[in-house]
Amino acid sequence: MVSSEDRSRSPAPRNGAVGSGPPLSSPSFDLAGRHFIVTGATQGLGLEIARQLRLTGAAKLALLSRTKSKGDAAAAELSCDGCVAGFVEADMESPASLERAAIAAIEFLDGRVDGLVNAAGITDRGNLMNTTVEMFDKQMAVNTRAPFLLTQAVAKHMIERKARGSIVNISSVAAKGGAPFIMAYSASKAALNVLTQNNAAELAPHGIRVNSIDMGWTYTENENKLMVAKGGPDWIKEADAQMPLGRIMRPTDVACTVCFLLGPASQMMTGNVLSLHPDTALGLLSRKSVDSLER
Repeated sequence: MVSSEDRSRSPAPRNGAVGSGPPLSSPSFDLAGRHFIVTGATQGLGLEIARQLRLTGAAKLALLSRTKSKGDAAAAELSCDGCVAGFVEADMESPASLERAAIAAIEFLDGRVDGLVNAAGITDRGNLMNTTVEMFDKQMAVNTRAPFLLTQAVAKHMIERKARGSIVNISSVAAKGGAPFIMAYSASKAALNVLTQNNAAELAPHGIRVNSIDMGWTYTENENKLMVAKGGPDWIKEADAQMPLGRIMRPTDVACTVCFLLGPASQMMTGNVLSLHPDTALGLLSRKSVDSLER
């Protein structure tokens, strides 16, 4: 005979749903059969995120970008191994274009969206004194307003379908402030993090999770162009050598974290601003700077 005390010690079910809540978290990156929208998905970090989603089993990927030639090339690369990818034209500065893109992406995904990754972003160098109104507005439009509009459209669709889902925003350690040369960019990413937390609170009762990633220094195509112009073609060797873990991040490092936040291992994570910047400590103070201060 089992006593009430013994029953209280019985382990919870390992799989499946408990009550009306989400399924239990599962130690897996398996995204088999799921459908995702990825912005900025035709180059750099966005394309690498799409690649990792394909590798983890995604069935359909809607790739939002402005350039058709790059979009078609990315779609052709990713349409294999049971995955179908399609380019959807989207101008991140234009609300009207984003509205059309959201409708087209949902249609391409057969009316089912399991997740959205807001990876598109721009950086213009500028401090308080030399940032123009146009520079400020463009970065706020692309880095903050575009994720807001796409999250709004996708969340409405998920709620109508009574479907759970996950939204991941790509932010930056610059959101913590303190880097004068990217003032407007930092402000746009800080706003994106607040947007993440507000939306997470609002959408949690609908089973929709929202998280962001504060990524640090990463070797992307755009970063390479900027740094080659500034420090020459061998800048990456010096940058890697200065890092406590032996290198700065690559797009794959960020993409794998995105897959985790979209997948079954993070069922109870929402409203998080996830720090992913091993190149820094104490905010924007680099480990190299700390070492010099200690000496």
